[in-house]
Parts: sequence; C-alpha cells; structure tokens
Amino acid sequence: MRTIVIVNQKGGCGKTTTAINLAAFLALEGRRTLVVDMDPQGHATLGLLTDAVQPSKTMYDVFVHHGNGRDTRIRDIIRPVQTHLDVAPADILLSAVPEKFAGLSGRDVILAAVLDGVRHKYDYVIVDCPPHVGFLTLNALNACSEAIVPVDPGFFSLHGLGKLLETLDVVAKKTGHDIAVRALVTLYGGRTQFARDVVEEIRKHLAGRYFNTVIRHSVKLAEAASHGLPIAAYCRRCAGFDDYAALAAEVLAMETTRPVEVLPGPSAPTVTPEGVVFAIEAPDARRVQLLGDFNGWTLDGNEMTPAGPIWTRVLKLHPGRYRYRYVVDGLWQSDPLNAEVEPAPFGGVNSVFVLNDRFSDQS
Repeated sequence: MRTIVIVNQKGGCGKTTTAINLAAFLALEGRRTLVVDMDPQGHATLGLLTDAVQPSKTMYDVFVHHGNGRDTRIRDIIRPVQTHLDVAPADILLSAVPEKFAGLSGRDVILAAVLDGVRHKYDYVIVDCPPHVGFLTLNALNACSEAIVPVDPGFFSLHGLGKLLETLDVVAKKTGHDIAVRALVTLYGGRTQFARDVVEEIRKHLAGRYFNTVIRHSVKLAEAASHGLPIAAYCRRCAGFDDYAALAAEVLAMETTRPVEVLPGPSAPTVTPEGVVFAIEAPDARRVQLLGDFNGWTLDGNEMTPAGPIWTRVLKLHPGRYRYRYVVDGLWQSDPLNAEVEPAPFGGVNSVFVLNDRFSDQS
C-alpha cells in the first residue's frame, strides 16, 4: 500500500483539489484508493460525496475511540465514492482532537496505527491535510511514505515550500521517518513572466524532487468540486482533466512492483498502459536526467523523478528505434539494464531500444 500525504502549510494552493482528483484517476486505473480527510474543514469530503447527508461518523470518532479503547475503527466510517474509490470523511469536530491528546506519548503516530487496519484493502491511501503544521498534519506525515506539496506560482508559496521542507527534515531527524517529497506546481496561468520564473526556481532548487506535470488553472476543477465530483466524472475536455490524468500517470510510473510488459530482449525500458518507462537505480544521486532522440538530447526540462533509490520517467512514444542516455549528477552514462548499445558520435556509447508497432496504442 502506497501512502501519500498532500501537504502545504499555505492555504489556497490546491491541496484538496489534488487529493480528490489524483485519487479519482488512480481509481480509474484500477487501483483501490482511499482518501483520508484530515482537515476539519472537510473539503475533501464535500468534494467527493454528492449527497448532502452529514456522515454519522468521521475521523473524529476514529481518533477519539482509538484513544479510549472503544470500537470505532476507520473501516467503520469509510464511505464509497465510485468503483475503487472510498473516502474517510471529516468535519469540524476533528479540530477538537489535538486538545484531547495534548501531552500524551505517541500522539503523533495515531493515524499510522489506524491505517494498519485497512492496509490489506487498498493500493493507495491519499491523505488531505489542513493548511498548517500541527497535530493533524504531523500524524499524516508520520503515516505516509510520500508527500506531494502543491505550490502555486507565487512568492509566498516558495517561502512556504522552504519552511515545509525544513519541517520535514526536523520530523525525519526526530523520528527517523523519511518521506519522499515532490513539489507539484498548481494554479498555473503561464501568462506572466513571474509565474514562469517561479516554476523555473522550483525546478532549479528542487532537482529531482518535483513532478514534470503542471496543473493549470481551470474553472472546471472548482465547478466539479462544488458538485461533489472529481473532474474525471464532471468534464473530460478541459485542462484539469488532462493535467490530473498526467499526474496520475507519473505517480503510477513510480510503482516498482507493478507487473509491466517487457520489450523483447533488454530488460529496459518497459511498456505500461501509461507509456514507456525509463528507470535507473541511483540511490545517492541528487539529479538524474533522461536524454535521447525523443527530446533532441536536451538537458533542460527532462528531469527524472525519484522513488527511493529508483529514478523514473514516462514518455508517450511512437513506434521506432531510439537512442538515449542518462545524466546522473552531470555524468553521462548508458543504461546499465540495457545491453544493446552503439557508439556515440562524441564518444562513449548510447543505449538503444526499439518500440514495436504492436505497442503503437501507447503513443
């Protein structure tokens, strides 16, 4: 089970929108997905449940009963949303939980223990957090192995991102619990030079720790949430649909245990329903890039994404023969998993692979 927390201490940057829509697209790909609403505002709950009936039990009951030994467990409050997608709802009562657990030992790992009860049932748990770092957010961080930080392209968002990364470092040093963090640019208009500069700064300072997908500003995303629907169930022809589908594809590409269809011959690259997956193990690298015929051998904008020691990138490619290399912290190298190579014009060797016509539906 992959556990992903959506977190940023700054409000209004698209946390809940990301939690709802990423979860919905993962569910559409057949992944059993649970959204855990850890925000007392309950926006993830409102954005997924179309009915107006207030859930009788919420995450408040789960926390309180966990503390006093009574019987409400997370499985008792889960509500179905659509095929493969459920939500553990929250409401304003959740804001009273931090005070109830004040001073108790182990208070910051309650959610981790709670989620153990559904570990066998889900492939993904997506946790939506309140817009501040406190008891509820620390519980979410300690319960998850990955974090997505939505960042809208503004000065205060960059400042908040820096503070959040400092907080995560403190958590890791204090608890020994490391989280793989990646920034996600949201609410992107792209019409101003300032917005473009902010995105460039994020990618410059967070090499290997951001998503290639950029979530553009889309009115349809807000409309969908107001109807209690993810964008995939509301409007398929809009930027919001395209962008969150692309984000889900990136997240899915990080699955190291998912069965994939392997091309004949070399063991890499591999083909998935999301596209061709390039992968290299580089546990000590700070930055890995993928260059080849398919991107004009250009360094800029061709970052790979880490998931533990494995760095990946997914590309939609047409059938054909391709040459490529990885650049690991500035050092060019061929693919160690691919035995097929040819001499490069400027020295060394390029890795080579062929995408056959029978995979043309991936293009």
